[in-house]
Amino acid sequence: MDKNKSTPVPSFFLTYESENLDYSVFQLNLYLNGYSEVDKPYKIDYNTLLMSYHLWKGKNLDEFCQNQTLGYFLLNPANDSAEAREAFCIEIREFLSGV
Repeated sequence: MDKNKSTPVPSFFLTYESENLDYSVFQLNLYLNGYSEVDKPYKIDYNTLLMSYHLWKGKNLDEFCQNQTLGYFLLNPANDSAEAREAFCIEIREFLSGV
């Protein structure tokens, strides 16, 4: 196995269709930078998130973020979209990594 190759960061893939990709990126940017916390299609409980991460014992951060994202949107399917999943995952990853 070649250790010099980097593995891509796991992601909830936005559409590959060029006519919809611009809209998807626009929506993602709105979720991350444009909407207030009240207007986003998800709500993050940071206390619960920190407790869950502590119980996870700091294993793979990306895997934890993916699991939290999938779990959240399985319980809230009305708010589910590729853009919302990606934004949710990015927000919790940034919070937990201290970026």
